[in-house]
Amino acid sequence: MPQVDKILSLAVAGLALLMFVLSLILVRINRQKLFFAAALTAVYSIFTAYYLYLSFFFTVPLSIMETEVIKPPAVADTTVAATTEEEPSTPDFWVIVQAENATIEIAPDDEMEIKKTGRFQIKEVRYPGGDGTEDLRADLKGFAGNARFNNGQDIGYWITYERMLQHWSVEGEKDKFEVVIKNRNKILGSIYVRFME
Repeated sequence: MPQVDKILSLAVAGLALLMFVLSLILVRINRQKLFFAAALTAVYSIFTAYYLYLSFFFTVPLSIMETEVIKPPAVADTTVAATTEEEPSTPDFWVIVQAENATIEIAPDDEMEIKKTGRFQIKEVRYPGGDGTEDLRADLKGFAGNARFNNGQDIGYWITYERMLQHWSVEGEKDKFEVVIKNRNKILGSIYVRFME
């Protein structure tokens, strides 16, 4: 590309020379317009000279390594501390879902995809950190398992896309709904269900 830049700058210089020659011819034809033509030629020649300078004498570095030396950050302490690998933490709860003929375990903040023509059922919520006296509930926002009294318990009901209330979908997501997992009134976390075509 530097060669093309130099060729273009020479073409611009040629135009400046042509404008100068036309200004000299204009002296013979109309002296009143000579000053205007000379001023335009002078301004154009100044820009042309700058462009020639940039093309032939000014070189742009190809990378940052040509202009700066990248230094690693200073290390305050040179001693290496012993690190212990932590075991991956186990989720607070698991949601067991039956979709058609498959049983799926879903961890907190995970997302399950299901076809809009399919159906699924929340079978149970497992809470390994509990003491056995939990009142675990799975509340799918936009679905009422018990239509007469929505107590926020959707475990054991078959859920289809047609029974979902669209205004309860996750903000900005048309077909994504939140399942809130609660122990009594304390929220443990959520999982998400996305209905696909």
